[in-house]
Amino acid sequence: MSVVFSMGLFWAYGQQEADSTLTSEEIQFRDSIAAINTNNVLIQEIQESYNAGAEDFASSNFKEAITSFESVIVLDSANADAYFNKGLSHKELKNYEVAISDFESAFSIDDSYFDAIFNIAKCYELLNNKELALSTYDRLLSIDPSRAEAAYNQGVLYYLQKDYDNAIKAYSKAIKIDPYYAYALNDRGSCFRALEDYDKAIADYLEASKNDPQAFIFNNLASAYRKAGDKDQAIDFYTKAIQSDANYEMAYNNRGTVYFESENYDMALKDFKKAIEINSDYAMALCNRAAIYHLQEHYTGALADLEQAVKLQPKNVTALLNRGITREMLRDVEGACQDWQKAYQLGMEKANEYYINNCE
Repeated sequence: MSVVFSMGLFWAYGQQEADSTLTSEEIQFRDSIAAINTNNVLIQEIQESYNAGAEDFASSNFKEAITSFESVIVLDSANADAYFNKGLSHKELKNYEVAISDFESAFSIDDSYFDAIFNIAKCYELLNNKELALSTYDRLLSIDPSRAEAAYNQGVLYYLQKDYDNAIKAYSKAIKIDPYYAYALNDRGSCFRALEDYDKAIADYLEASKNDPQAFIFNNLASAYRKAGDKDQAIDFYTKAIQSDANYEMAYNNRGTVYFESENYDMALKDFKKAIEINSDYAMALCNRAAIYHLQEHYTGALADLEQAVKLQPKNVTALLNRGITREMLRDVEGACQDWQKAYQLGMEKANEYYINNCE
């Protein structure tokens, strides 16, 4: 073994001696080539790990994606894309605090990585920290005033808190940035509708429908007309919603409600049936069809619909009240009293009147 070892040392020494015959320029060239080759290998390893992470993310293998992006970061600690995509993976796994840290790292490496700030705000939303979400959207708008979706998301947060005045301000900011932002126009219209300013609501919904003629926008526009007392326009726009999406059960139910209010019971029944055909678990449409059946003295049909509605929504006090009335018509007084009593216990004062008048 000692002989082999000595030979090995001799070979290495010989190689070193051979190199000494190179000029300084040749040595520099050799070292440059070696450095390039090493760098190319490193770049290839980084690219392979990054691509593996991207493929895993696209396949919803988020844990594996994180491992791959971590490998990239080990090789290249200044890789903002790796941090960002690792953050997206953690976000998908609901590891929101870790995701926020990754997004902050991406932004600290590349201060033009505005999507990182946007996703930090989204994580705060998902953590139900509305104040930090709002302030982070402000942070994004201060560095990138063109981000209309940041202002829009602020509007959504305010709207969910029923802070309609601030929601309107946020949506208006989004619309100023992008005048064709249909969702912002639609949602600002919903704020005006909640504040019973139907003229402004209608104006916003009309503009939104021009920019993006989707069924839900036509449905909202119709509802604003209905609230404003214009039933003809309401029916027209519910019809447009249905023409835009033939399976939009809400529009059928809502149009049926306008027909019901107009005492056009045949058309109302037709719409309620269609809504239920599309969605058999649509409790509101079941209750509405039951009301038509009740008027037609088809009490067994009404009871069947109300049974299903209560099964779907056990705390639906209107369904309980009406099921009680229907049961009474079918001579099930005990069942009727139970329904009225339960509806009263859930907070419906009118149900107590029925209970007192019929059960005591």
